[in-house]
Amino acid sequence: MPRKELRGAVVVVTGASAGIGWVTADLFARRGSRMVLAARREERLEALARAIRVRGGTAVVQRCDVTELTELEALRDQALTTFGRVDVLVNNAGIPGGGPFRDVDLGYLVSLIRTNFTAIVMATKVFLPPLVESGGHVVNVASLAGRFAVPGSAVYSATKHAVIAFSESLHTELAPRVLVTAVNPGLVQTEGFPQRGMPRRLVMRPERVAHVIVRAVEDGIAPEVSVPRSLAVFQLVRILAPPLYRAGLRQILVRGVRRQYLS
Repeated sequence: MPRKELRGAVVVVTGASAGIGWVTADLFARRGSRMVLAARREERLEALARAIRVRGGTAVVQRCDVTELTELEALRDQALTTFGRVDVLVNNAGIPGGGPFRDVDLGYLVSLIRTNFTAIVMATKVFLPPLVESGGHVVNVASLAGRFAVPGSAVYSATKHAVIAFSESLHTELAPRVLVTAVNPGLVQTEGFPQRGMPRRLVMRPERVAHVIVRAVEDGIAPEVSVPRSLAVFQLVRILAPPLYRAGLRQILVRGVRRQYLS
């Protein structure tokens, strides 16, 4: 598959007000893409848009709560009205897991599912027609927690499992016209995931994930990529030696890593 030209491409990034979303949007803009920035904190989006424009780039802002269908439709309409097309959708918006299942408020769990999974399905559905027209690419930011079922973060892990399955299935359905990729980061230091107490050598900066997202679009990598790639090999332990795998997870829980183990 030929490399995708990012200069002039229209890229929509949700959760662009901080962390992985901010850095990803900034990196696409540096590659010459025309950006549609979405999140709930409009003032943060405006700051990013100004920084992009100062460098000669193009960016528009749309406040968007990704759990609301009408706001996702407004985001799509903003992109099409301004640029006439959509080439890339990065579903990045997400929230942390909240802790052990028995301790987390039910209302938060519902919000977790709506934000981390349902919103990705809705956004992809809303943007699919223009993506089919352009031969576009959907990138869903999942997590290695979606591969390893982290103890103390049952519902968060479940949402990320769902994102990975959704991405793989949809890619098979839509490729080669539209590519769909789940990007699965490990520990990432961001505003929403501070990773307190974690060994520094295990924690990545969001820039590393952003580079993988941009490369996935540019090189047509799908349906899945892990960051770092080396951690993906532990999936083999899960498949080939389940007792050893579960014993290791119990040790993680005992040591108090719990929901902070993977971002």
